[in-house]
Amino acid sequence: MSEPTSREKRPARWWLETTADGGKSLERISIQNLPFRIGRGDDLELTLPFQSVSKHHATLDLEEEDAEPGVDPRLKLRDLESTNGTFVNRKRVTEALLEEGDILHFGEFEFRLGRQLAEDDTGDVTPEGGTLTLGRLELSQKFVGGTRELNDLIDNDRTTVVFQPIVSLPAGNVVAYEVLGRGLHEDLPRSPKGLFRVAETIGRADELSRLFRRKAASLLAEARADLPLLFLNTHPSEIGEPELVESLQEIRERVPDVELALEIHEGALAEPHVIAELKSHLDELDIRLALDDFGLGERFLQLAEVPPHYLKFDMSLVKDLVDASSSKRRLLSMLMAAAREVGAQPIAEGIETEKEAGVCVMMGFTLAQGYLYSEPASLADVTGAGADSDDTLEQPAEEVHEKCEESRQQ
Repeated sequence: MSEPTSREKRPARWWLETTADGGKSLERISIQNLPFRIGRGDDLELTLPFQSVSKHHATLDLEEEDAEPGVDPRLKLRDLESTNGTFVNRKRVTEALLEEGDILHFGEFEFRLGRQLAEDDTGDVTPEGGTLTLGRLELSQKFVGGTRELNDLIDNDRTTVVFQPIVSLPAGNVVAYEVLGRGLHEDLPRSPKGLFRVAETIGRADELSRLFRRKAASLLAEARADLPLLFLNTHPSEIGEPELVESLQEIRERVPDVELALEIHEGALAEPHVIAELKSHLDELDIRLALDDFGLGERFLQLAEVPPHYLKFDMSLVKDLVDASSSKRRLLSMLMAAAREVGAQPIAEGIETEKEAGVCVMMGFTLAQGYLYSEPASLADVTGAGADSDDTLEQPAEEVHEKCEESRQQ
């Protein structure tokens, strides 16, 4: 009988951990027989018998023998061209060297990698040998599904954009549009909120955000439409990254004559030096700065450091303003005063009724946005070129109000 190799002599040091009993306890799976094969097949070290997992999904093995001398080799994860992907810390990989505490996903199923000490004999780790099969109810459900479809959506540009008007008060004339991204993948939500929820788990939210802006620029350049000021959106992960400015430069080259404003979330004020640098680039590109969801956080004191051109007051401040207490109205008046103090023009978001619009006029708002004026519509409808489109700007009031609750989720 041949002498065991040095690899076979090494004690088992690693385990996979997942939740069991509806999240009340942990299941620890010892990684002993190497390579440790994972998939839907019956004769693997770990079988996950579900369609989101490929028959032969991934393997775990020790890194090559030429690893640093005197240092325990790490585990190496290799994806076997699986359909739904293998992820390390929510980033899709084909190969990766692993560290203790890494979060692994095979398809939709989540595990944490742990190191088992040689002297640890607590009995809470599954013994070596054979196949361990885990049922769906024993697995963590924290990971968001739809990653394969989201990758397809981004890689094949299965998106579009719609336009929602911003109007002047009290007249209601359209003075600008906010450009909103939408998905066109049949197995994914259409709304950006649902799409970004999936994109964030695989580290592609910034790409999706840039894709929406590029789509808008492409449509505008092709249509050569004469539109007023357009508000473009960002994702928080883009702030401070060079790709954001590069994407804006590309857009400005494609639509040099279109008035643009860039919306960033109020939370970005936590790093005023980053916003100051961004605003400098925006000035060079003749793009204005808008602060979105204003009033949700505690950053209004930072407004003076990097004053935006526009402040979009979150719909939670506008909702039910007709019956609001005097203290809520005083708070809104203070925020309005802060906006004017730094030279920012306030915009009331989420206007749904004529009464809300009237109160906003009384409070001093001169700009507003919401389903009272229109739901988001296609560029063809906005420019009057899509009379036969299903996505019309004008809809009966009852249809508009039916969609108000949906709009709160977008």
